Amino acid sequence: MLVANMSQFRKDLKFYIDSVTDNHDTLIVNGNGKTVVVMSLDDYNEMEETDYLMSTPANKAMMYKALDEINQGKVVTKSKKELEKMINKNV
Repeated sequence: MLVANMSQFRKDLKFYIDSVTDNHDTLIVNGNGKTVVVMSLDDYNEMEETDYLMSTPANKAMMYKALDEINQGKVVTKSKKELEKMINKNV
C-alpha cells in the first residue's frame, strides 16, 4: 500500500498511476482533511465481484465448499480441447 499527500500525488501522478495499475498497489491520498483511495479498475472490479459472490449465505457456502475440495485435492483437470468438446456437445 502506498501513501501520499495531495502535493506528492500531483507531482508524481504518472508514477502513482503506473504503480497502481502495474503492481496492483492501493494508494491512499491525504489532503485538506480529506482522504481517498486510488486503485486500478481491474482491482476494483475484482473486489466488487468477490463482494457479490460472498453476498448470500448460499453463495458463500458454495465458495468455501469448493475451496475445501481444492485443498483436499478433489479436482479434475481438463485440457482446453476437452473443455471445448464438452461445451460444443452441450450446444
